[in-house]
Amino acid sequence: MNSVTGYRVYYGTSSRSYSQALGSGAFVATGTYVVNGLESGRTYYFAVTAIDTAGGESGFSNEASKTIP
Repeated sequence: MNSVTGYRVYYGTSSRSYSQALGSGAFVATGTYVVNGLESGRTYYFAVTAIDTAGGESGFSNEASKTIP
């Protein structure tokens, strides 16, 4: 098994239906990522994948959701 080098962040307005295709989420090498431009009053769903040293990508994590005030 290869070491994890970072994560990809995916989000969208429907559960398990993200705006980014698998492999094109925002790459994050640190533990923090800020998503800008979310609309007030909408619920967004988020998941991440892990990226390893060989460039392999895991499946989606458990999903989290947030309604923007």
